[in-house]
Amino acid sequence: MDGNRKAAVVGAGLVATGFGLGVIGAALIVPAVFDWTVRQLDRRAARLAGRIETASKTIGSVAGTLQRSFHAAKEAGAAELRRGA
Repeated sequence: MDGNRKAAVVGAGLVATGFGLGVIGAALIVPAVFDWTVRQLDRRAARLAGRIETASKTIGSVAGTLQRSFHAAKEAGAAELRRGA
């Protein structure tokens, strides 16, 4: 019986040691995973910001072109009305 008791104590100690090492491992992995996730989100946010900036410039360019076209059409229409009247 004494041998079984020692084996049980050693087994419980090994289980506790394994649990402790698992907790330590998790404590070391969680910050690394968190840091990696934050870096990935920063990269994606920067990439999205670049795309939004490009789209904004394109929209501004198109709006400016349309405004110039409408202004030229207005001027041509006004000149035509003056000639016709």
